[in-house]
Amino acid sequence: MRLLYFALLTLTFHATPTIAQEITSQPICFTIRNEAPYRVYGDVTTNYYTTPDGTKARHTGTFRLQKAGTRHKTEGHPLDISEFCSSGPFYPGRQLEITLRTFVPVFSCKTSIEAGEIVIKGQRKKEGGVRTWAVCY
Repeated sequence: MRLLYFALLTLTFHATPTIAQEITSQPICFTIRNEAPYRVYGDVTTNYYTTPDGTKARHTGTFRLQKAGTRHKTEGHPLDISEFCSSGPFYPGRQLEITLRTFVPVFSCKTSIEAGEIVIKGQRKKEGGVRTWAVCY
């Protein structure tokens, strides 16, 4: 019994190798574009990292994009697209997590930012409501 207890303690406290998280020296920039016929809200989040005091944290950027094709009334720039830049830490494959939300999350995925653009799609349902998603790689 003591041997079993010792074996369980050894397995519990045995150091497991950690995967090094990629952090780039220069930020990688990408855009998020809304193709849905309505406004969308969401955030882009990095992988977890450990702060100097030992707390686990993540970097988060939020966005609010107007319906597809919307432009600023006086300046003319598009309001359905937003640019982000990140140095990580990334999930494997230089991925970040994107979450689309109303009051609660309605869609979430991890997607590569290497393509340079994340596209949000959406459609209105016949029975009411909407279906919203992002094209994730």
